Amino acid sequence: MRKAFLMMVLTAFGLVLMMSATALAQEGAISIEEAVICKDVVDRTPVEPGDVFPQSVERVYCFTKVVGATAGENITHNWYFGGNQMASVSLAVQSNAWRTYSSKRILPEWTGEWTVDVVAQDGTVLKKIIFLVQ
Repeated sequence: MRKAFLMMVLTAFGLVLMMSATALAQEGAISIEEAVICKDVVDRTPVEPGDVFPQSVERVYCFTKVVGATAGENITHNWYFGGNQMASVSLAVQSNAWRTYSSKRILPEWTGEWTVDVVAQDGTVLKKIIFLVQ
């Protein structure tokens, strides 16, 4: 009886250690909770998000809500059009839940498919956003 109780306690202790290790690993894992292309950002909130924008748009914004980061980390917004990188914007992340954005001026002749890759410091693509200018 005593041996069975001891085994039960050791098993429970092992489960607690495993759950704690998993929680710590998840806490440190940077991820993107929200990422949208929009026409503006006001008070850290995206305005008129979408995936198709008119040729007359002039500027679009990539709004990103980052979670799981540590203060001092950076993410990068890499903007692509026609297979060419058009801009790369490094953005500081100042807390575990952080909203940030970059913008890109769009010339009238730059119609077609665009992509923004949201990239972690280690080069991992956290999110890929595709949108059209037409």
